[in-house]
Amino acid sequence: MTLFADLPYLVHTGRELELMVAGVKPLAVFYHSHPDEPSERIIPENAFRPYVDAGRFEKREFVTFLDTPPPATHRHVKGIRWVLYSLPEESWRIDAFFELKAEADVRGWSEEFERREGFLYGYEDWQTDAWIAHLLRSPQADIFPWLRRLAGKRRTAKD
Repeated sequence: MTLFADLPYLVHTGRELELMVAGVKPLAVFYHSHPDEPSERIIPENAFRPYVDAGRFEKREFVTFLDTPPPATHRHVKGIRWVLYSLPEESWRIDAFFELKAEADVRGWSEEFERREGFLYGYEDWQTDAWIAHLLRSPQADIFPWLRRLAGKRRTAKD
């Protein structure tokens, strides 16, 4: 059984390049600790490079620096390196993604942000509904404050 077996659709994870080449996925986002050794498995830059070079995808990257000390197990980490790809006519999604993350940093992540992020990635509303239901059934529901709040709201609404 896979991690996403309970979803009624195939997630984009691991299929980003295939879906972007087909014109189905408008935005792909990858990130990893900075600095770190490049890993094609985590950020598949070599796989995407021919499409960027040919003008079929736009690529942007940046680093967000930590504003708190790194975890004791990862003292070398200074931030997160983000690499984003979009279809050229969908490059506005890259800017919208950065705006979403900046706003979420101030307000805290929420269902609204999860839905906006899903839209930017190219998911339909029904898929985002299923994704949020999946998250609420997962162990993350107890870990992430926004999921705990959402689960509480939904329990209250049922009562």
